[in-house]
Amino acid sequence: MRIGSKGYYGLLALSELLQYYRTGGPVQVKEIAKRQEIPEEYLSQIMVQLKRANLVRGARGPGGGYSLARAPESITLREVLTVLEGPLMGMELKAYRKTSAVSLMTQRLIETWARGINAFEKVLEEITLADLCRPEEKAYMYHI
Repeated sequence: MRIGSKGYYGLLALSELLQYYRTGGPVQVKEIAKRQEIPEEYLSQIMVQLKRANLVRGARGPGGGYSLARAPESITLREVLTVLEGPLMGMELKAYRKTSAVSLMTQRLIETWARGINAFEKVLEEITLADLCRPEEKAYMYHI
């Protein structure tokens, strides 16, 4: 699985919005773009996709911008990446799974790949935006 620029930039933008989540203030695209070094026009397109998926909400006007539409604990990485990058399991793999004229080795390879994708999706489903943005000292704290 390769995460494209949309997914990467989208996660960076959401991490910016998380910083303002508790205060509730919207953040303008130009501010996010400048701080994260993302092309502003491209980020605008990404934010529209996130808004359509109800991950962010937008407000117009001089004090406008974007804010998280839900608690960061309820936004999973899988949800964000699926919205911005599309389904994680490629169409070409689905086509092979439906074909009956494949060798036993090919079928096993497809099944193995599908298991890997399922495991990857499970991890992405378990990690939330809040987990991703947790301060380092809390993120790596181990108790013995």
